[in-house]
Parts: sequence; C-alpha cells; structure tokens
Amino acid sequence: MTISETGALRANEATSRPTGSHAFGTSVRVAMRELRSGLQGFWIFLSCLILGVAALASVQSVSTAIEGGLAERGQTILGGDAEFTLVHREAGAPEQALLRSRGQVSELFTLRAMARAVNGDGRTLVEAKAVDDAYPLFGEVRLANDAGFDDALAFKDGHWGAVADPILLTRIGAKEGDLIQIGSLQLQVRAPVVNEPDRLSDGLMFGPRLFMTREALLASGLVQPGSLITRAYRIKLNAPNDDAALGSFLNEVRETFPDAGWRIKSRQNAAPGVQRFIDRLTLFLSLVGLTALFVGGVGIANAVTNFLDGRRRNIAILKCLGAPGRAIFQIYLIQVLILAALGIMIGVSIGAIVPFVLQSTLQDILPLPLEAQFYPMPLLAAATFGVLVTLAFAIWPLGRARDLPAQALFRDAISPSRSIPRIGYIIATVIVLVLLIGLALLTFPDRMLTLWYAVGLAVAFVILVGMGRALMWASARIPFRRGPILRLAISNLHRPAAPTVSVVLSLGLGLSLFVTLAMVDDNLTRELQRNVPGQAPSFFFLDIQPDQHDRFEQMLTAEKGAHDVQSVPMLRGQVSAVNGVPAREVKADPEVAWVLRGDRGLTYSETPPANAVITQGEWWPPNYEGEPLVSMAEEAAQGIGLTVGDSITVNVLGREITAKIASLRQVEWRSLSMNFVLVFSPNALRGAPHTFLVTVKASTEDEPRILKTMSDAFTNVTAVRVKEALDTVNELMSQLLLAVRGANAVTLLVGILVLAGAMATGLRTRIYDAVVLKTFGASRHQLLAAYALEYALLGLVTALFALIAGTLASLAIVQLAMQTDWSFVPEVAFTTAFLATVLTISAGLITTWSALRAKASPILRNE
Repeated sequence: MTISETGALRANEATSRPTGSHAFGTSVRVAMRELRSGLQGFWIFLSCLILGVAALASVQSVSTAIEGGLAERGQTILGGDAEFTLVHREAGAPEQALLRSRGQVSELFTLRAMARAVNGDGRTLVEAKAVDDAYPLFGEVRLANDAGFDDALAFKDGHWGAVADPILLTRIGAKEGDLIQIGSLQLQVRAPVVNEPDRLSDGLMFGPRLFMTREALLASGLVQPGSLITRAYRIKLNAPNDDAALGSFLNEVRETFPDAGWRIKSRQNAAPGVQRFIDRLTLFLSLVGLTALFVGGVGIANAVTNFLDGRRRNIAILKCLGAPGRAIFQIYLIQVLILAALGIMIGVSIGAIVPFVLQSTLQDILPLPLEAQFYPMPLLAAATFGVLVTLAFAIWPLGRARDLPAQALFRDAISPSRSIPRIGYIIATVIVLVLLIGLALLTFPDRMLTLWYAVGLAVAFVILVGMGRALMWASARIPFRRGPILRLAISNLHRPAAPTVSVVLSLGLGLSLFVTLAMVDDNLTRELQRNVPGQAPSFFFLDIQPDQHDRFEQMLTAEKGAHDVQSVPMLRGQVSAVNGVPAREVKADPEVAWVLRGDRGLTYSETPPANAVITQGEWWPPNYEGEPLVSMAEEAAQGIGLTVGDSITVNVLGREITAKIASLRQVEWRSLSMNFVLVFSPNALRGAPHTFLVTVKASTEDEPRILKTMSDAFTNVTAVRVKEALDTVNELMSQLLLAVRGANAVTLLVGILVLAGAMATGLRTRIYDAVVLKTFGASRHQLLAAYALEYALLGLVTALFALIAGTLASLAIVQLAMQTDWSFVPEVAFTTAFLATVLTISAGLITTWSALRAKASPILRNE
C-alpha cells in the first residue's frame, strides 16, 4: 500500500464519524495504527525522558529512604528516646531525679583530647567518649575481635581499657594491646571499633573516636572546671515507642526546668544536622534533575518536530480529505503521550529500585541509614514532572501542525513556515508551565530558592533562544564573497530547518551548570588550601586552665618557629532569649539560625579583638563595672533582627545572664582566627569557671616539634591542628561535590542527547542539500569541512554563553552566599570551549553522516 493510500484510509477513519467521543475513539485507533511503524525518531525522546524522570525519582526516593532510615532508627542513632545535653556543668540532683523517674538513663561525656602512643612519638587529636554501664541503650557497639564492649573497657591488669577507631591506631602507630596516653592516664587498647551505633548524632568530628569509661576519664585529669566537656543524659522511656508519652515527657522537662540551658533532642530529630544536610542536598540535586528534564524537553520538542516532519505528507493528505485540525492534534498527541508514558514508566522504575540497589551494594560504606522500600509519592511526583514537561514542549509543535494548511505542509520541506499555533495552544503551554513550577514549589522544601531557580531557568531559556536567533540573523547578513566552505558553513546556520536555536539551547544549559560547579569547586578549594592556611593559625590549644595559662604562653612563645601567639578566655553558653523572647520562638535568617541553636563559644575582653571592625556603637571603657554589655557579630545580629541597644540572654552553667548590645562588629570568619559571635564585658563573665584558648602560627616544619613539646608538658591541653581540620572539611566537600557532579553529568548527558536530536532536525533537508551540492561538483571532503566548521561555530557560541552565565552564577554563589573571594579560572574557560566544540562537532558529524553518504538518484527522483 502506498503512502497516499494509507493516508486516505486514515482520513476515511478520521472523517467518517461524528464529533465527540466517537471522533476521539477514531483518533485513538488511527494513532495506534501509526505506532505500528515503530519508534523511529523517538529514541532520543525516550532517552531524555527516561534520564530526567529517573534522576528526579532516584534523588527523591533515596532522600525519602534516608529520612525513613533516620526515623526508623531514631532511637539507635540518638542512643535513646531523648537526649539532654549540657556543656561544662553536670545536671543537678532534681534534674537527674526527674529523668530517672521516667526510664533508664545513660550518662556519657564527650570531649576533644590528645592521645599519644606510650612507646612512640605518634600523637593525634581524638574525639573521646566516656560511657557508663548502661551505654548503649539502643543498638550495639561492635568490635573487630568480637570481644564484649563492657569487658574491653574494664579495669584489668592495672590499666583501664579503651577501644578506638582503627584510624586512630594508624595515626599514632599503635595496635591492639598497646598503651596510649590521654591526659595523665595510660589506657590499654583492647580492640578496634567496627560499628558505633550513635555516631550520626554527634555530627562533624575532627578526630577519630576513642571509647573509655567515665571512671577512666575522671582518672585522666581532663575533667577540670571550665573544661570543654559535653555531658549527655540519654533516657530509654518506660514506654519507649509511645510518641504521645515522649511529647508529654519533653514538655514536662521544659516546664519544670525552663532555665536548665540544656539542648534537647528526641528520637524524632535524632540527627538534626544530618537532616538539614540531606534536605539541602536533596533540594539541589532535585533542581539539577529538573534542569536535566527541562533540557530533555528541548529534545522532546525536536523529536516531535522530526516525527511530524516525517508524517508531513500523511497530515496533508488527511487535511485534503477533510480531517479536522482537532483530529490531527489528537492523533499525534495520543502517540506522544503513549510514548511518554513508556519513558516515564522506565524512568520511575529506575528511581524505585535505586534505594534497593544502594542498600544491597553500599550499605556497609554508606554514612547514612537507608530504609529501602517502595515510596509512591516521590515516584508519582517524578512521573507528573515527566508528563508536564512532555506537554509543555509537545503542545507547541503539535498545535502548529494542526493549524498549518495542507499546501503549507507540502511546501514545508523547502520553505518552512514560521507560523505560531493559535492562542489556545499558547495558553495551554503557559498553563502547563505554571503547573510545572507549582509542582516544584509543592514538592521541593525551599520554596523561595525553588522559585528563584525557576526564574533563572526561564531567563536562561529566553537568553539562549535569543542568542540562537541572533546568530541566525547575523549569519544571514555576513557579506562573504570568497571561500565556498566558509560561506556554506555560515549559510547553514540560517538555512531552512537549521538546528541553530535547538543546539544553543540544549548544550547551553548543561555547560552553564558545568562552568558554575567547576568554578565554585575551584574557588573553594583554592580558598581552603591556599589562602586560609596563610591567614589561619597553625594550632588551636584548648582547655588551658587558669593556673597553667601564663606558663603555657611563656613556653609556647619561647619555642623556635612559634610566632603570633594569642590567647583569650573561653567558656560555653547557650542563647536562651532575645529581647526577652525565648530563643526557640525567634524567627532568624536561616544563614545565622545556628547562633540560636546549641552551645556557643563565649569570651570577654577589655579591648576590641585585633581583627574586629566596629560598625555600630562603641566598646566599653577600661575597668567597666556597669550593667553587662556585649559586642555581637554584625552579620548574626542582622540575621536575627538585633541592633545596638537590644538585649540578649545567655545561659552559662545554668545561670541566666542578660546583656545589652553595645556594639556590632565585622568578623572575618574565613581567617580561622579567634572569632566569637558574642564578646562580653569582663564584669559579665569574669567570675564564671573558664579555660583559655591559645593560637599560634608556625611553619609546617616546626609544627610537629611544637605539638610534641606542648602536649608532653601539658597533657590535659587539647591541640587542634588547622590543617587536619581543613582536610576533614575538604573530604566532606569532596563527597558533596561528587554527588553534585554526578547530577551535573546527567544534565550534560541529556544535553548531548538533545544535541544529537537537534542535529537530526531537518536532516531530510540537509540530505537534499548535500545531494544537490555533490551533483554540482562538491566533494565529500568539502561538505565535511563545511559541516565541521558550522558545528564548531555553534559550539563556540554556546561555550561563550555558558562561560558568561556560569561565571556570573559562580560569582554570586561564592561572594554572596559563601562570602569569600572569587577569581576567574582560565582552565575552566578553556575546558568549556573545548568540550562544547568537540561535543557539537562530534554529534553533528555523527548525525549528518547519512547526508554525506546519500546517493543522488533516489533523492533527486523523490523516491
């Protein structure tokens, strides 16, 4: 049967029944017959949709699985049904009595300390955890030699026992059975730790874990007035799984001891820092996935256009035989939706199994709990995104085909019409885009950021389309008279059915993300590894007792290579009220909300800090003895809504101290110097137990000797080496950037697929042109050179936009969001230009190779 006969048959079916449900049924039957020809031209359509939907479904499913894991294992992660944390002080008898009356209580101490091998010079900072017999209330501490945890910590053979993170033993050169010293106490290492059930609740750690008993810690001499020790009281309720009883108990504790100053966590928010991190990472990866889906939308539009281009004659025959435009629209929309449903189902299926794959293959190395199961809501959201993106990018070309007259369709091969669809289809497209943005706002946690991201994405789309149009307009007006290859390459940019706009659009967004992330990554790495160590001290020495301070500072100053020795008094406290309003009720900017959460380092000073710039108010005079005053970091004050004259209340060792804000200061946090959000007048805190914090700068060669000398002389003092702390932060950032780069890789992959689809747009016209040119004497090498030059120009223009957009985005992120220095990275610029050019030329030549191989006679005979 010929194409004309097939078209006539479909036309008879499309026009033989009345309008309404019968007409729609006919459209369905015709659409299904059309699909019998296979998926020719729709593989890129399906690939883009599968990748975009799978990315969104995977991110959302894994996030939900982690949240489920945190909720399901909240008791194990926290180590109890509830935890009450105090710094510096021990809970009073009435407070402990209330806790113990409601269930079993486990008390543990955590602190940073120095550990060294007794028979060696190895030493390192450790995160020590001293536990009682009840620990752990939930979960199990597993040891490498399968020994019992309590037995490994017991006092035997003249020594208290300890179990340690294997990293600790590696750093100090110790092994099982060796002695290590912490403070003035020698502990015997009984086993390496394999699993610490409540590790996540402790947040970021700068040293490996070391377990001991509370009795051993007390014997070490590290527990001194003002020492930076955190006491945690964990409770296993008599009704451990009763949420109502848990809520009632927490309210009772808050009402009975409103000024206790402890930080309260429950199994329902066992790791709030981890939860915030997961929420932000999920948001970012979801937005990147949505970008990939939007880029794929361009591929969908190209695929639909190519599909309709191949069906041009059938559509014209249907219209000539009386098929209404609505039937044309319905037939091909049905086909598009059926194929979209196939792609969405595959993408959703991938997203559904990703949590199970991660749990079965990476559970032992994943730092987060994963509760793998089928989560319908994330999958439904991803599927809805897929449907909306398909409609948003398919309605326009379908509407255009619906309204074009038959003669225009016949002429479209040599003179494509630039008509736009009727207003109804334009409105429908706008409605779908609005629904798409609304779904993103409803699904993603940070609505304001999501809205700004959507606006930025829309602006990028408009600019990229404008750039593509501008390139076509400019290429049509370049007055070339010589060089057939260059002339042909430039004319191809504005010829009928040229893929210029689609190429610039599809590749531009992916490369823009690449440039943004690459420049942010490079700037942060340079800041941490080059600039910060140059400004920052080499060591922070903590827990220096008042009676040790003068001797410690004198000895440190006398060390060869030590310079810029500075010291300040230090104690801990928690902001409990702002202008009389409880801190938990204060609405603060998310960027500074950390000031109102948990304990803060506090200090007092007669004079302004050396690196501070007073921006408002005045410093108190020497020997000031009036009402308590405080100087606050300007950024924090503005985020909380405070200014000079307002009051802030802190809880220090259970005592409430209310101070008036006397001044605001600019603080250079990135210098890693001794910076405090709150600096009090001496009369406010001088009487409270406190220790001293000392910093020193030294060359890399002198650091090991200084560390050994000072830690040997002052066994209770903790030394934090800045380089090791930065390495820890860098490692976390590398893990974060790995996930981000993976998401960006998906976007780039989708962009490459769309790029190939864009090159296929108008391929029939390109084949016809190539045949005509070869008939008139053009060689295959000349055509190849012209195509390569055309694609190189497209790639370079796209790279130019990506560089501008990515540079501006990275500048905003680094300077405004992260408030650090930014510099242009030439390597990223060259890489982007090279990547864009290679991708465009490769995709273009691969896609249009058929044009170079086409035989002339069938094309010229219109076979």
